[in-house]
Amino acid sequence: MKAVTHPAPVRTRDRLLDAAAGVIAADGWAAVTMGKLAAHVGVSRQTVYNELGSKAELAEALVLRETECFAVRLTEVVAAHPGRPVDGVTAAFGHTLEAAKANPLILLALGCPKAGGDDFLPLLTTRPEGVLERSVDTVAALFARCYPEVGLSLSEWAVAVEAFVRLLLSHLVQPSGSVAHATGQMRWVIGRMLGA
Repeated sequence: MKAVTHPAPVRTRDRLLDAAAGVIAADGWAAVTMGKLAAHVGVSRQTVYNELGSKAELAEALVLRETECFAVRLTEVVAAHPGRPVDGVTAAFGHTLEAAKANPLILLALGCPKAGGDDFLPLLTTRPEGVLERSVDTVAALFARCYPEVGLSLSEWAVAVEAFVRLLLSHLVQPSGSVAHATGQMRWVIGRMLGA
């Protein structure tokens, strides 16, 4: 007889992070309180503090989790364009722009004013390793690994990725057209930057 396996229970920490993400999506970062998270999950406030620490640590945990998930998705996007760096980097830019428009956590993490997170970003940028730096390093390593034929060092990829992120932020804050239009413009920029 085959043993019945049950899925592992969702950890309290993950349930709290899910609740925080839900509150942010509905009402913004300012609406997140430890008491509200406790009520959502059905635990005490002390449990929330034990699992997450301060609100600044909650912000970091949320962004770290979102960054890790995003890195997985971006890896899949880039992997669909082997040997074609301009196509892969352009697709990554377009995917990031689409995801940021739809995900309030990404907007907050990127520091987009439209996300209403004026008190969120300082919590992250005062941490030892800022979220922008962490994201740039992750994506630069991905591009360097997937596109060695471009001939850029890891530090050169980091410069290019930071430039891409800053252009992406400008498209989020002051869009001049559709995501397809912005991605089309970026394809030319990416091609020039990569020498293609």
